[in-house]
Amino acid sequence: MDKVVWLIDDDESIRESLAFLLSGMGWQVQTFESVDAFTRAHGGEPALVGCLLLDMRMPGKGGLTWLEEGEWSWPLLPVIIMTGHGTVDACRRAFRNGVFEFFTKPLDADKLIETVGLAFVESQRRSAAWQDISQIKARFEQLTAREHEVLTVLMEGCSNKEVAARLNLSPRTVEAHRAAAFAKLGVTSLVQASRAYDKLQSV
Repeated sequence: MDKVVWLIDDDESIRESLAFLLSGMGWQVQTFESVDAFTRAHGGEPALVGCLLLDMRMPGKGGLTWLEEGEWSWPLLPVIIMTGHGTVDACRRAFRNGVFEFFTKPLDADKLIETVGLAFVESQRRSAAWQDISQIKARFEQLTAREHEVLTVLMEGCSNKEVAARLNLSPRTVEAHRAAAFAKLGVTSLVQASRAYDKLQSV
């Protein structure tokens, strides 16, 4: 299900023609007549992958307005904007809100197919990174409050003795908590633990 095109356009003829074009590439195409129809169907699926073809202007909520609301729930899904009303300002606004590509209608079929293919690659990259982050998060959630506290102070650059003094623990206890934290995180050094923590903070 990684090569699915999610197509939102209020024009039925465009939905049908694009579905015909893209399904001819062996890709699955799911069509929706509005933003609301898509969100009703997939609002609780943040791990959705593939790519989203989104019309910029539609009755009700337009695609660009939707993106600008700042409540985007599908981080793994690259967005390709389509519009018959392309302007420099609209293009800038779209890219400011993280769109993958911006097309004006009528669409160039070859260029669209190429771009959708690239969007699938990007979606797979995001998915792999998301899975990595999810695993790291799950490992950190296994830490006890004390293990997390000890690790946090260690990552500030403190030695075991300094951690012991700050937290009113014995150095032996600090070392035990450190070893337990490393085992749960699947790391063998403080550098590796810090890198894992930094990944969590970057999302």
